[in-house]
Amino acid sequence: MKKLLVTGGAGILGRALAERGIKGWHLRSLALSHPPDYPAQVERNDGDICDPDALRRAVAGCDAVLHLACRYADAIGFEETLDVNYRATLDLMEASVQAGVSHVVFASSNHVQGFHPRRNAPLSEGDALRPDGWYAVSKIWGEAVMALYADARGMTTTSLRIGSSCAKVMDERQFHMWLGFDDFVELVRIAIERPGPGHVALNAVGDCEGAFFDNSRAKALGYAPRQNPRAHLADPAVPDTAPAPDIFGRSLGGAFARANFRADLDIWEKGGAA
Repeated sequence: MKKLLVTGGAGILGRALAERGIKGWHLRSLALSHPPDYPAQVERNDGDICDPDALRRAVAGCDAVLHLACRYADAIGFEETLDVNYRATLDLMEASVQAGVSHVVFASSNHVQGFHPRRNAPLSEGDALRPDGWYAVSKIWGEAVMALYADARGMTTTSLRIGSSCAKVMDERQFHMWLGFDDFVELVRIAIERPGPGHVALNAVGDCEGAFFDNSRAKALGYAPRQNPRAHLADPAVPDTAPAPDIFGRSLGGAFARANFRADLDIWEKGGAA
């Protein structure tokens, strides 16, 4: 059985993957610590992703890596992202090369295009990058690292630009970019089993009404979303809620755009064509 290392395996998405599993794959989770009720079928590896030795031990014997671990917040500063989002990502890629790992999946984010006005939707992966904060900038850098290692080292790398992946659709913005946990796991499977080498970025979202992001590239690789946002609403009124009148509701980035926006809203929107 092939082995998949999941960094940040004790987080929300790592836990969702651990609970569901991937057929034909043994899962190994790397996290600072794992809760007592963590799924027993998953191999636990407690360690700091910022420790290169811990990374080498964790990746040894693995066939693929899913890199979920990161520092994030809507108003996070550049310096706060350096150790985990930059240095540890690079250390992980070097450890993966040394261990003979063929596939790496990088958890990127919708926020790499978060400062697009809503009127530009739906966006494809080829549309302009417009990061809505330093977290998003680190994800753009991570995607570039994935592309470099695909070309320079002959690896198969995939950047999943994850929308809003959570158990329930909590607000109107999420309704247009939601990704159910089952569909997330399926996208991971597609990424770690796709032929290579090479890098591809995929919009990791379900089939959403009024979609902010086009998922046709993922569908071309076999992705068939099964979870409909309308069937997972936290409140039936969510789809009919009006967008907020400020940058939160007029951009794709929501709270991240709001936390980092310091310009004139009308001028930004008039000049915000894709």
